[in-house]
Amino acid sequence: MSHNTLAPEVTVATEVYADPLATVADNSPRAKARVLAGLRQRFLLETPSTPNVELIFEDLDAVLGEYGGDLTAAEIADIRPRLHAALRRIVFVSQQPASGVSQHRFDASLRLLTERFPADFTAALGHLRRLAMAVSDLLDELLEDLP
Repeated sequence: MSHNTLAPEVTVATEVYADPLATVADNSPRAKARVLAGLRQRFLLETPSTPNVELIFEDLDAVLGEYGGDLTAAEIADIRPRLHAALRRIVFVSQQPASGVSQHRFDASLRLLTERFPADFTAALGHLRRLAMAVSDLLDELLEDLP
């Protein structure tokens, strides 16, 4: 038996990538585009904590669309975690100086993240609609001034 087989394998990083969502010091169109590209890249990484962007837009349509008032308790329970995860992600991006999101919109969204989800069906539906509106409004502000 060789002693080399007991040694852990070491991986050395050969490339360093800049985080596209790192805080930038300017508010230029190029910086905004970089922040938005980073948001898109992170949305496209579908994990349980980060749902994909297509699913988020489907959820927004389900909640805010023509039949949003017809959601069942099971549908609300299914959609809420995805919209909450999306809002957390978007709020993170929105705090960057070059995001273009107003302080008022950012603060309102941040408050919504800390609210408890109500157990009552009518209150839960109202909370889900506010969550969906916050996601939609933040995305609108992020995408408003794209070059």
